[in-house]
Amino acid sequence: MSRIVMAIGLVIAFIGWILYRLLIKKDLNKNLNNVYLGLFFIIIWALFYFFIVEYF
Repeated sequence: MSRIVMAIGLVIAFIGWILYRLLIKKDLNKNLNNVYLGLFFIIIWALFYFFIVEYF
């Protein structure tokens, strides 16, 4: 259970970082590689969690 809560917390932190860069720093375009990498990482982990919950 704590793994799911921790993963959700990290996704919320990532969304907060995106909003910070978008609204306060206004330099999200300079950090698009980090955004894409973070989204890719979130998708991969979501697939892992899905398959772990589905098959175990």
